[in-house]
Amino acid sequence: MRLLKPLLKIAISLALIAIVLRAFDVKGVISHFAKVDAATLLLATVIALSIALLHTLRWLAVIKANGTRLGFKTALQLVLIGHFFNQALPSSVGGDAVRIWCAYRAGLNFSAAANTVIIDRALTLFSLLLLTAAGLPWLFEIITDPAARWALSAVIFAGVAGFGVLLALRRLPQLIAHWRVVRALLSLAALARKVMSRARYALPIILLSVLSFIGFAIIVFYIAHAMQLDITLRDCVLLVPPVILITVVPVSIAGWGVREGAMVVAFGFINVPASAAFAVSILFGLTLAAASLPGSLLWWLSGYSVRTVAADAEALAVKEPDPG
Repeated sequence: MRLLKPLLKIAISLALIAIVLRAFDVKGVISHFAKVDAATLLLATVIALSIALLHTLRWLAVIKANGTRLGFKTALQLVLIGHFFNQALPSSVGGDAVRIWCAYRAGLNFSAAANTVIIDRALTLFSLLLLTAAGLPWLFEIITDPAARWALSAVIFAGVAGFGVLLALRRLPQLIAHWRVVRALLSLAALARKVMSRARYALPIILLSVLSFIGFAIIVFYIAHAMQLDITLRDCVLLVPPVILITVVPVSIAGWGVREGAMVVAFGFINVPASAAFAVSILFGLTLAAASLPGSLLWWLSGYSVRTVAADAEALAVKEPDPG
């Protein structure tokens, strides 16, 4: 049963990619790939890596709001490791779970590690919703389909409302207040309120998140520009955030398949051929995957890997006297 969910997500990713591919000529996709030079891909990867710096600063701001401390170098390491596992594991939050474990190993208590990573993720999503909402007046000039407009508006409203509910959580009925999961939820809500009620935390966190999403839009723009597509940076800043918002739904591996379908639909509104939008999405995904590779090396060389933990446990067992 444990393997069923990952296998299902892999199957969904492959099926979605196959469905999108059937809509156009595969040779056309390959021809778009051929237009992109190595320098563009290298630049896109460097931008993706630089976004990890923004994510690190954002997480450190949440950690500071929580009243705990973690060094910048360590935090950057853990963010890169998390990025790798977000790409490698069959879950969009797998990297967060690994980051929590690594932060605990790095010295944070487990509650602080879990709370700061979860709130960091929640604030990232909230910032994405704000950015998408801010672009709606211009986005609706591009998206003329009423159903698409209503769907996007509903997603934004539901997301913002859900975050509002989290902020409003202060007390729950005594009947369930003693449950561990309820206490954990109230602790998360308290940290979220602390961050959002203080401008010195909220503004930098939201700004860093918005800049990171604009960075993703810039990557897409450079890839599209290399393919000689008639796409402006403004188009990318408006259309890429909704695409990322759709890929948050955890039904595939690292958004593969879902992202390609969303990109084809989104860029179809500005008359980009489906094969070209699909090619842009594939190279965008591969760029993020390439930028995550340093995290795999850091995981293996650091003191956070399962291999290292097992070695530490074995060494401890050797040092301890035999009770017999």
